[in-house]
Amino acid sequence: MTTAETPEVLSSQELVRSSYLRITRDTVRFPDGTEAERTVVWHPGAVALVVEDEDGRWLLIEQYRHPAGGTLLEIPAGTREVGEAPEVTAAREVREETGYAADHLEWLGGAWMAPGFSSEFIDFYLATGLRHDPLPQDHDEFIAPPRRMTVEELRAAVVSGEIQDAKTMTALTLYSNRQQRGADGA
Repeated sequence: MTTAETPEVLSSQELVRSSYLRITRDTVRFPDGTEAERTVVWHPGAVALVVEDEDGRWLLIEQYRHPAGGTLLEIPAGTREVGEAPEVTAAREVREETGYAADHLEWLGGAWMAPGFSSEFIDFYLATGLRHDPLPQDHDEFIAPPRRMTVEELRAAVVSGEIQDAKTMTALTLYSNRQQRGADGA
């Protein structure tokens, strides 16, 4: 969207503030004069990690996700602290959620996760050069030891519905694009 097409925010009312999230009801005016109401969940951003071992297998975690009503098989991820650089969050989260530190973090890309109502943007990283160096998990998480899967097993798990997590599916696409660029010599 160009600057000329950007709606003007006429008003913003905070409805909820809870830990790191805020919810507002905003009134916007579009360039044609039409006004609309938008409810927005403001999120500080997050990181998600393709944690790849020396054999090319991904370390996935199983984590209870309350809105999903159960445990999801997914890549490690975490919310950024206010003002924290994404690579700092990535280095911490890989240790908290897998028990390994990564000697190398490579940015794979980023994505808006639900831009119709949320400001959450996730930066995706490839974490390699793993060494055992755990950090304590967050107090409100219980994550079992990671499960290792090949890329082929991951694709099959997406097709079968075993993996239904959008950030894991997005990571698979970004990783595949990286591999394709490497194969093409780009």
